[in-house]
Amino acid sequence: MIPGIPYRLSYSRRAKRLSLQVVPGEVRVTAPPGASISVIDEFVRSRTQWLTEKLACFASIVPPAVPAEFTHGSEVSIFGETSVLQLSETASGCKELIQRNRVLYVYLHRSSDLTLAVRKWLDELLLSHVKGIAEEYSRPGLIPSRIRLGKARTRWGSCSPRGVIMINRRLVHAPLKVVEYVVVHELAHLRHGNHSKKFWGVVESILGDVKEEKQWLRLQGSYLLEGE
Repeated sequence: MIPGIPYRLSYSRRAKRLSLQVVPGEVRVTAPPGASISVIDEFVRSRTQWLTEKLACFASIVPPAVPAEFTHGSEVSIFGETSVLQLSETASGCKELIQRNRVLYVYLHRSSDLTLAVRKWLDELLLSHVKGIAEEYSRPGLIPSRIRLGKARTRWGSCSPRGVIMINRRLVHAPLKVVEYVVVHELAHLRHGNHSKKFWGVVESILGDVKEEKQWLRLQGSYLLEGE
């Protein structure tokens, strides 16, 4: 460990060399087995300026509001807009969630699990939007066999060889333009399994320039993945 740049160290048999990753508030170093602390410290020290800039960049970002548990008055980002959760207990077993004017009204029986109910509602909301986006941009070669939500820790989506598209459920907290980009990104993988020029050509033919969306995922989106 070196002064000013604390880091989390992990060893991996798959690592052939030292590597760095910067996430909100933390530097992570992956090293091959046997790498000495002195060598690792020097590796980190040689990149001090870059690391400092990256950490400062994350520190300047206002992350999406995503509470670990939902309670009355919780703030939550829904498609990039912050809503306040307003809970009303009901005597009956019925439950309902309604979003209006940046307030998420939740009507639940007093014995119901509020966090579970809100997360289920968010999943249904996201899946509905994702399917709508996929349908809007459907064309020969860009029609998935199935769309589902997942809890991947390191990626926003995936596309299987069988045409099943997975979308990270925490994407519900991102702006709609970012959601649209991730869906189109995975649709393009139905045609091209890599990130070649042809792949990006498909993405850009549908959405045009996606630099802002990719930047959002790198910065604000990092807070969402870290919250998993």
